[in-house]
Amino acid sequence: MDPFVYLLVAYGLCFGLMNDKAPGVPHIRKVAFVDRMLYCAYCTGFHCGWVVGLLRCFIEGFPSHPIALVGEAVAWGFASSAFCYIVDTGVQRLEKSPSD
Repeated sequence: MDPFVYLLVAYGLCFGLMNDKAPGVPHIRKVAFVDRMLYCAYCTGFHCGWVVGLLRCFIEGFPSHPIALVGEAVAWGFASSAFCYIVDTGVQRLEKSPSD
């Protein structure tokens, strides 16, 4: 599968968590750290990214060395955090009315 599709999956998960669209989110927002993280697209995008990176490994196969798995998860985390931040910022600007 194309890596861009995985980034879109990460953004979809990030959007769902940040906007209380995912099941159970109101309950996990009671934890102060999680609540603060869910206001930040970069932070939430990082965690969504490493989860999607691991999901990708389950679908396409795991790397041969455990260190490579950690490196791949971290790389997906940072790629996703940047992607989610850019998309979220762009969407917020599009949602603003011209009079703002």
